[in-house]
Amino acid sequence: MANRDSDPSPVDEAAGGRGASVAKVSQTRRLKTPGSMEAGSSDPARRRFASTLIKVVVTAALYVAVFYRIDVDKMWSHLQTVRAGWIVLGILAYVAGQWLSAWRWWLLLRPVQLTVPYLRMVAFYFIGMFFNHFLPTIVGGDAVKAILLARETGAPARSTMSVFMERNVGLLALLTIATVAAFVAPPVAVKGVSLLHLTLLLFCGFIVTNVVLANRRAYHLIDYLVALTPLSHVRSRAASLYDAVVPYRERRSWGVLAAAIGQSFLFQGVVILVVFLNAHALATHVPLPALAVFVPLISLAGMLPISVNGLGIREALYVLLFGRIGVPGDVAVSLALLYVVVTLAASLPGGVVYALQRGPRIQAGRST
Repeated sequence: MANRDSDPSPVDEAAGGRGASVAKVSQTRRLKTPGSMEAGSSDPARRRFASTLIKVVVTAALYVAVFYRIDVDKMWSHLQTVRAGWIVLGILAYVAGQWLSAWRWWLLLRPVQLTVPYLRMVAFYFIGMFFNHFLPTIVGGDAVKAILLARETGAPARSTMSVFMERNVGLLALLTIATVAAFVAPPVAVKGVSLLHLTLLLFCGFIVTNVVLANRRAYHLIDYLVALTPLSHVRSRAASLYDAVVPYRERRSWGVLAAAIGQSFLFQGVVILVVFLNAHALATHVPLPALAVFVPLISLAGMLPISVNGLGIREALYVLLFGRIGVPGDVAVSLALLYVVVTLAASLPGGVVYALQRGPRIQAGRST
């Protein structure tokens, strides 16, 4: 039975202070109930429309640029000769990866004192994955998962905490794999910047950020320094992140975190395996260390909210990065499109589950 208390738990109170209040306000705004959404101003709707329109334009521009640079007839020829068996294996592997990821999220509910059946979490995860393909950015699915979990538990703040931490440990595995693989992969540089140096920079930045969020004194020092700069307006968002990691700092949560991190490495391995299988489907050889660098970096870039679901960005980076190791542009774009096909096919169960579920519906940017 899922927790149904809407009152703050000891975990919510543990955050304490001004930061916790800011976090709870921002989370409440993001996870509004159907009744609270009835009377909204037109300004947020206009901003969402403008933002989506910009993303559509950027996506279209990137696709035009990509297809202008490659031989489209050759790409189409490659796609027509794809060996379907490898694609089916990729779909099955990706579906299995989503079950593993749902288990990771389920584990991360314990530190925030939420109890939801595992199969229910699997359903939420697949629904979120389905929405990933229809919201403006990959992270959109995270918002959907937070909304669904909040409805299930009546605890929006703790639901958001778990979703943030699930994404956070996933990023740790993604950046660790890319950084380690960069030491053994063929040397690649883009605009004079070595991918080894880039991955090291991203990894160190991620670690420093998490150290600050996990250490009370370090956080308050950085918060004080930021308050003295023109970036002071970001302090409320930083406070939300700080509050989100509070329950996971306690020693009793370390075992759960270790298990979740281990699972994250497995899932990132599945994602790399999917691209490896797609390459086999196209009868193309790509060194595995190169895949272990390129795929995480492309996944990370796809999270940027500048195109529709990372489309266009993914294809452009496939051409840019895989081209550095001798893969023709038409083959690289074929690889990117096959990845979209695999993830879209693997997300279809989420659409079925969502269509069959009872209760309020979720729309882009709101719940109804």
